[in-house]
Amino acid sequence: MNHMIQTAAYYLVFTVVGMTTASFGPGLPGFAAGTGSTLAQVGALFVFHRIGYITGSLGGGRLVDRLKGNSVTGIVLLVIAMGLFSISASGTLPVLLGSVLMIGLAQGTAEVGANTGIVRLHGACAGPYMNGLHLSFGVGAMLSPLVLAAALKVFGIQRPGFWFLAVVAAAAGVWVLRLPDPGIADREETGGYSEGSVLLVLFFAALMFFTIAGEAGFAGWIYSYALRTGLAGEGQAGFLNSAFWGALTVGRFAGIDLIRRLGVRKLLLVNCGGAVAASAVFLLFPGTAAALWFSVILLGFSQASIIPAAFTLAGERHVLSGAVAGIFVAASSAGGMSFPWLIGRYFDSVGPAILPRLVLVSQAAAFAALLGVLRNSRSNRGKNG
Repeated sequence: MNHMIQTAAYYLVFTVVGMTTASFGPGLPGFAAGTGSTLAQVGALFVFHRIGYITGSLGGGRLVDRLKGNSVTGIVLLVIAMGLFSISASGTLPVLLGSVLMIGLAQGTAEVGANTGIVRLHGACAGPYMNGLHLSFGVGAMLSPLVLAAALKVFGIQRPGFWFLAVVAAAAGVWVLRLPDPGIADREETGGYSEGSVLLVLFFAALMFFTIAGEAGFAGWIYSYALRTGLAGEGQAGFLNSAFWGALTVGRFAGIDLIRRLGVRKLLLVNCGGAVAASAVFLLFPGTAAALWFSVILLGFSQASIIPAAFTLAGERHVLSGAVAGIFVAASSAGGMSFPWLIGRYFDSVGPAILPRLVLVSQAAAFAALLGVLRNSRSNRGKNG
C-alpha cells in the first residue's frame, strides 16, 4: 500500500509538471497585456523555460543522488507554486522571464526526481508504472488549458486559474515532502563509471534526444505544413494536432499493458520501428491526405512509450542514478528545443518538405541509437553480472 501511495504522489508530480508547461501557451495574451509587451517579446519565455529545464535537469540529478530524493522533489514543487503565483502577477517582462526561468529549473529537477523515484521504488517491475508516470504529464497538459479557460469565463481574467494551479503544486509538494524516500542507489548498484556504462548512457541520451526532437518538430509544425501544402484547412489542421496528441495518449495507456506482454526491449524495437515507418510514409506520400493522417496517428502511438521504456531499461541495466536521469531529461529537452527551431529556420527557404525530411532523419537516428543501447546493454549486463 505504501508503494502505491508513493507511486500516486509521483504521478501527481508529473501532472503538475504537465499542467505548468501547458499553461504558458494560453497565458501568452494575458502575459503580454500584464507586462505591456508584445506577443513576440513574451514569446521569449519559451526559451527561458527550456534553458531552466535543461539546467534544472542536470543540477537536480546530482541533488537527487546526494540528498533525499523526495525532499528535493517536494521543495521544487513548492518553487513551482511560487513561480506560478509570480507569473500571474508579473508587471514587467524581466520579472515574467525570471519567474519562468525559475519554474523551468524546478520542473527539470521534479521530473528527474519522479523518474528516479519510480525506478528506485519498483525496481525491475517499474515498466508499467513508468508508462503511467509519463501518461500523467499528458493528463496535466490536457487539464491546464481547461482550468485557465474556466477562470477566464468566470472571472474575466486567467489569474485565478494560475492560483489554482499553484495551490495544486503546493499541495503536491507538501505531500511528497512527507513521504519516506525510496532510497539512494549506491555506485555499485548503478553500474559505477565504467567505460561501457558511459557509452550506454550516451546511447540512451541520443535515443531520447532524437525521439523528442521528432515529436516536438512534428507536433509544432504539422499545422503549418498541412496549411502550406493545401492538405487541410485551418479547422482540419487543428484536428491533426489533436489526433497526434490523442494517439500519443492512447499509446501511453496501451504501453502499460504492452510492456508486460512484450518486455521492454521488444516494445522499444516495435515503437521505434513504427516511428520510422510513420516518418517514411509521411515523406514518400507528401500529397496524400490519407497518408498524412496515417502518419500522424502511427507516429503519435509509436512514440508514446519510447521515453518511459528507455528509463525502465536504464533502470534494469543499473545505470539510472539521479545524475544520469538528469542527463536523459536534459537530452530530451534539448531535442525538443533544437528541431522545432531548425525546422522553423528553413520552413520558408526550403519549403514545407523540410518537415518530413527532418522527422525521418530524427526517427532513423533514434532507431540507430536504440540498436546501440541494445548492443551495449548486453555487454554492460555481462560486466555487471
